[in-house]
Amino acid sequence: GQGFRIKNLEHGRYVSVSGPHNNADVKASSGDRDVWVFQDRGNGRYSIVLENSNHCLDLDYGKDENGTRVSVWPYKGDQWQQWYLEQSDRGGSGRPQPSGGDQWSTGNQQQQQRYQGAVGPGTYRIHNVHTNTALDLAGGKRDEGTPVIAWSVGNGTNQSWTLESGTNGYRMKNQASNTYLGYKNLEQGELLCGRTEPVEWTVTRADQGYQIHPANNQNLVLDLAEGKREDGAKICLWANNNQNNQKWNIN
Repeated sequence: GQGFRIKNLEHGRYVSVSGPHNNADVKASSGDRDVWVFQDRGNGRYSIVLENSNHCLDLDYGKDENGTRVSVWPYKGDQWQQWYLEQSDRGGSGRPQPSGGDQWSTGNQQQQQRYQGAVGPGTYRIHNVHTNTALDLAGGKRDEGTPVIAWSVGNGTNQSWTLESGTNGYRMKNQASNTYLGYKNLEQGELLCGRTEPVEWTVTRADQGYQIHPANNQNLVLDLAEGKREDGAKICLWANNNQNNQKWNIN
């Protein structure tokens, strides 16, 4: 979704943090550098995520005490990382605003919307639900068209992918090569590979894990070909049939 700066109506200061670092304090600041994405978690709840990261506002251990510290941590789905938004009666932008003793408005950010999927931007390892094998750029090679395959889970950066927000989806950059998850032709059966030019992908929730779709064709998904468990198994685009070889854990 769209990013916002969060400004207090009483003193005009902004919700600010020193960066996407675990346990970094959230403070009020005169600077308007930090942009936050309100990520819908269902049932009227939102996580409030620092743009271009997976770090969100976190109520310290979910304590039910006045003055409890708020910091940022990677989103894990805990209830103390989720917030209700209620309409303020004190003006502001007219958008939903967090309730409480202090009231905040969401100021306008950038004109261009940034994509926010079912998981936030950040760096992840991606494992197939059916086999637990990892999305792997073969050998971590930078060459155009290097195959993207399934491989036993390891510690190499060729199994590490950064989700960068684009306009209609994420660009998925491999940490070993700085090339992007891509394809040559957008069609069923097309094998995935590393490309220097990024394409965009959407991430949606499944009953287990997530599905990853080309942003330009939501009927196709990332598919572990024939659900094979062996190292080097091919990964392709295929019509969504909701089988577990088309679902991925992202963590």
